[in-house]
Amino acid sequence: MMKKSEWNDEQLEQMLSQMPRIKDNRKPQEIYQNITLKMNKQKKKVWMVPTIASVAAALLLFILAPSFIDNMNSSSSDSAEMAREKSSIAMENKEETSNDESFSTLQEADEPKADDEVEIFSSEEQPIQNYAVNSVGENQVLLTYGVYLGGVMFPTIVSIIVESDGQDVVEQWQKNIPQVNEFIRQNAGWGIDEIPESYFTDFSEVETKDSAKAVRVDVNNAVHTESFSSAQRVEFVHAINSFRYLLEDFQHVELFQNNQQGMMIGETGTTENNIDLEKDTKKAYLYYMNEESGKKLLALTYEDFKTVKQALEAMKNDKDQGDYKLYPTIISEIKDINEDGSNLEVHFSDDAVLENTDNYILMLDAIMLTAKEFNFDKVTFYGNIDQIGNVRFGKPTPVPLAPNPLPIQ
Repeated sequence: MMKKSEWNDEQLEQMLSQMPRIKDNRKPQEIYQNITLKMNKQKKKVWMVPTIASVAAALLLFILAPSFIDNMNSSSSDSAEMAREKSSIAMENKEETSNDESFSTLQEADEPKADDEVEIFSSEEQPIQNYAVNSVGENQVLLTYGVYLGGVMFPTIVSIIVESDGQDVVEQWQKNIPQVNEFIRQNAGWGIDEIPESYFTDFSEVETKDSAKAVRVDVNNAVHTESFSSAQRVEFVHAINSFRYLLEDFQHVELFQNNQQGMMIGETGTTENNIDLEKDTKKAYLYYMNEESGKKLLALTYEDFKTVKQALEAMKNDKDQGDYKLYPTIISEIKDINEDGSNLEVHFSDDAVLENTDNYILMLDAIMLTAKEFNFDKVTFYGNIDQIGNVRFGKPTPVPLAPNPLPIQ
């Protein structure tokens, strides 16, 4: 902060008096005139600057106006063109979106839903035939009939399921023989021989002395069983064995003729009172197919086998009988077979071909029915597939009740 001056008037006056004298030699009129001219000149300069600036701005505007207008028009035209292009692009996009949506809708209409895909199979995947009966309904009855294929060449069993009518199973079995034979005649190309019903007059359920169930068979009095040929004998006995597959636990069949028990069957020299119903015949299952129809039917071998392994090995090869042939049912390589109590384990090779098709369903049914012949209750399959038909791999599957269900309504 400046220090306030402490000079008084006298000191100031004395200092000024000591300064050199300055004298203007011009006349008063000259001084006045100079001051007037300077003032007028400043006013003129103040007026001229804005005037010149205004004129310059007007001139510049005149020069630039056409170009500016052209640019404006060009800009406006460009903007309009851009607007038109944007509109066109938007319309194209909208049409493409609409087309895409339409195509997507058509695709969705053409393509089956996930639920539908589970139910639709190709011709290769769809099982063509059923080769075994696996279950029956609560009010249904399973009936099995011992017949031959190809003119008493190969023994087998055919099955039907009927509604229960309140009668015992033996009565229902006898009542349905004509219906089964009629179906066989209508499908003669399948190569199934009819049930020899002319041999018999009546069938009935009886109780044995030890309170077991048995079947009484009354043979036609006009039939001379002692004169049976070998073919007639095996046909007769096989028809009697029809009852071993029924769900009732029948012990044997009692033979009656002329109301007397016992008869000679063929030139054996032996009178037979009973025929035991074999629960396990130790036979194997191959398949028979008449070329006329292409229908596959499971058939039993004539041979008995000591072990189930031997039976399964026999199922890999053809079996000739005269002019007729049985075809192999096992078409995939098996690397191991294990017996675990009542469960048979079948291990297919790691590189074995396994498919969910008709031939492989036939193979599994034949293996399980053969296991049944050796008194196994279940079969567990192992291989490089999760499921074939109704059989889940890696889980025990109960053996079927009977082979060859006939589609009789």
